Amino acid sequence: MSFEFLRNGVLFLEDTRSSPSTFYKLHVGNDLSLTQTFKQEGLAKRTLHAKTALFEGSSIHSANPAEFSFTLLMIDEASLHQHIPIQFGLNYNNSGTLDTFSLYYVNTANTPDVQYKIEKCVITGITFTIPRAGFILASITGQGSRLIRSTGTYTYSDAGYTESVNLTFAVSKEFKVSVDSQDLPHILGASLELQNNITWVENATIHATRNAVDASSSIYPTQFVLSDRSLGGSIQQYVAQSSAQANTNILTWKENIPISIRAGLSSSNYQLQANLTGCSFTNRPAFGEVLTQSYDFRLMSNPSNLSSLFTY
Repeated sequence: MSFEFLRNGVLFLEDTRSSPSTFYKLHVGNDLSLTQTFKQEGLAKRTLHAKTALFEGSSIHSANPAEFSFTLLMIDEASLHQHIPIQFGLNYNNSGTLDTFSLYYVNTANTPDVQYKIEKCVITGITFTIPRAGFILASITGQGSRLIRSTGTYTYSDAGYTESVNLTFAVSKEFKVSVDSQDLPHILGASLELQNNITWVENATIHATRNAVDASSSIYPTQFVLSDRSLGGSIQQYVAQSSAQANTNILTWKENIPISIRAGLSSSNYQLQANLTGCSFTNRPAFGEVLTQSYDFRLMSNPSNLSSLFTY
């Protein structure tokens, strides 16, 4: 008996915006998840002539959007191969919405290769986790049109394949945060979260519903609308009486201010920089063995493209 183990698989992203496609091998954590469910509607069967028919029937003809999630290990890289999912989550395309891509999980330990593919993927969320002197991570979530499982040799064009080698992982050895143009000392950690709220367009028709007799002929979502976006996060700071910038902001709030978060291997080599203008924040204390406070902030302005606010 041969089981399929997650550790034996490799995650690839296919950039379909050009022809031929470009394939990126991604270095991710062990929390990878790909899934999809079908919509199941209950049908009442109880009638005056069948009073004991208490169990409902079932009607299945369409699928919910496929969902995926993984943790991206941020690295010290100029080519941005490893960070391509972040680009898809941040950037608008010429139509004012988000570009899509395909995602492959390939288990090369099996012969032939076992492949899970999600078509027409879109990034719905990116959470940057920036600890004090730890690995910088980007947790990616998204949805897609259809999840497919197949077998066979996984191939791609060598000319259209790239990956990051000899990796240097991004570590927040140098960590700088400023709120309202004031550097904050004694930073404990920070997080930054982007949410792309999308709605999949209903595409079920009478003919398609009648023709749905199994999974292959089911109705899958194909088009989506980007309804709104949000960008915010939290900054944790130790309260120190010896520093005015660590004790004067407790239980305060401000609007239309700049917030900057920079973290990386050194002050001359940051792996993540977020320079946000037009933000608001509220401040709250947290009581523990050591008193801390949190700055909960969000972006209020509407930049033409979020990529202009980030360097990674």
